[in-house]
Amino acid sequence: MKLSGRDSARFCKAPDARLSAALLFGPDAATVSAARREIVAALSEGDEMRVTRLEGAAIRKDPAALDEAVRARGFFPGRRVVLIETARDEIAETLKAVLADISGEDAFIVAEAGALAPRSSLRKLFEGSRVAAACGLYPDPPDPAELAADLKAAGLAAGLTREAEGALAAAVHELDRAQLTQLVEKIALYGASESQPLDAQAVLGLMPAATEAELDRLIDAVAAGRADEVVPLLSRVAAGGGSPVQVLIAAGRMFRQLVTLASAPDGIEAAIARLRPPVFGPRRTALSRQAAAWSSGRAEAALRLLQETDLTLRSPGARPDRAMVERCLIRIAMMGARG
Repeated sequence: MKLSGRDSARFCKAPDARLSAALLFGPDAATVSAARREIVAALSEGDEMRVTRLEGAAIRKDPAALDEAVRARGFFPGRRVVLIETARDEIAETLKAVLADISGEDAFIVAEAGALAPRSSLRKLFEGSRVAAACGLYPDPPDPAELAADLKAAGLAAGLTREAEGALAAAVHELDRAQLTQLVEKIALYGASESQPLDAQAVLGLMPAATEAELDRLIDAVAAGRADEVVPLLSRVAAGGGSPVQVLIAAGRMFRQLVTLASAPDGIEAAIARLRPPVFGPRRTALSRQAAAWSSGRAEAALRLLQETDLTLRSPGARPDRAMVERCLIRIAMMGARG
């Protein structure tokens, strides 16, 4: 079964118990990760003892591990969940065999992947299945009704005034999914004991400080090869409320653009002219200079490094997230400095 857009987001919040598996995929790691947390929490009712985690690479080496995990019976009441992290096409046949005779007594499979092309064998398997859902997840901001539902679920009973709702709706366009989740939790916590709806002043006071300009300066420094500026600029982004995931998203967006520009058959300037939204003035000049400094091969290598760091951040266990992102950006800046 194929789901997309808001249907996918709604499914992750309230999965269909009649199904047996779900594939979560999309280009934005933070969006997919947030949806994974929601669906696992909904299926397991927040009980970690009912969740089994497997890596996609481990399943490829030992296909029987997935079947054993799905068929196992737990000691605790309620349906179990098998979470497959970093799922790839190479495990599609293994998943196909398991889904062929899965039952309602078996664990619910949640497979988490990155961006998948329409021809992806993993995506085709879930889209064509009667017992599974393929959830395409994209970083579209939630609408007012979804925001209200999220706030209510987080514990805000009194809600927001009309002006506060407008302020929050305007802010979501500037936040990544992780930041938005944190903001919803802060608003709900702040207003948990209030009997009247929170006003716009209260909501605006809880929003993270603006980091867009600092983030732009950081990414520009990395693309320009100014490695010595990475640490102080990253500190300023963090002080303004910017998360390591937000930095990776912004850097990934920049280097995907550089790959496109550097590999354009009709030249960089023609490729920049096709960008939407269009780029003008000093920003266009800087982008043209950066694209000329990066060959498509080196830009692709930088993008791979960003993706590998992102996968590491999403893996289980405690990590120094900011330090990992810092090292990643310094390495990329040094690649750019070498010309």
